[in-house]
Amino acid sequence: YIAIVMLFVSITQLSTAQKNNPPVCPLYPDWKLNPEFSDEFNGKSLDAEKWWDFNPTMHGRKPAYFSRDNVVVNKGNLELWARALKPEEVSVENRVRGYDKFTTSIIKSKKRVKYGYFEARCKGMKAGPSNAFWLYDPLDAPEKYKEGSFSEEIDIFEFFGKPTKKQEERKYYMTLHRQKTPYVETLVRSAFPLENKSSSVTVPWNFYDDFHIYGFLWTPEILTWYIDGKEVFTRKNDYFHTALNVMLDTEIMEGWAGLPDPADLPAAFYVDYCRVWQKMD
Repeated sequence: YIAIVMLFVSITQLSTAQKNNPPVCPLYPDWKLNPEFSDEFNGKSLDAEKWWDFNPTMHGRKPAYFSRDNVVVNKGNLELWARALKPEEVSVENRVRGYDKFTTSIIKSKKRVKYGYFEARCKGMKAGPSNAFWLYDPLDAPEKYKEGSFSEEIDIFEFFGKPTKKQEERKYYMTLHRQKTPYVETLVRSAFPLENKSSSVTVPWNFYDDFHIYGFLWTPEILTWYIDGKEVFTRKNDYFHTALNVMLDTEIMEGWAGLPDPADLPAAFYVDYCRVWQKMD
């Protein structure tokens, strides 16, 4: 009983200390942590005030769909699971629609943010689905489905722990997307041409071996990507000046990296924390 009380006191003190002494921005110590988009994932479940545990505008990427059951908060980490479906687990609707082989997972911030330094400490899954940290979805319906605007996306990272295609092993991708409206995910899209829109680096370790810190600086003038504090890609900010949602997910990218081996599943993409700092003025 005494041990339980002491553990409760220690957890309470840690929580209070984190609130009173929030993490300092690695790039600009005077920038402030924005708690609406930051999460240490130390609770027993996902914070429903901050996050959706599904994507309200997209069911998934065929042949998989996002399952809320695959979003878990456990032992101080967010766990985003991917699983292989057994034939008897597939509903008639999902079989007909093509969401019939796997389930994946996603979280999406309920609010949008513009500019800041974004950072996540993550360990990839030892399996074929993608692992991603990204900013997305600036428009609500019906504007999203009308001509005359743009749907934008900033991929802080996309990588595969065990891709079917060998050329994708240990590749870390950083990409920008700007689509003309009307825009409907995976169905209707018209790309806007961007210069210097993407880059990739090959890391010297497996993404699933350990946690690493992945960062991204977004200002009105510049976009810069970091791995473990080292700059790996930078470009001018020519178009990205609209507030976006913060996203973390795992998806099936059949055309890119191939279908995962069901024998590697279930597997999880682990996120220790997600933090966003902003310049107050």
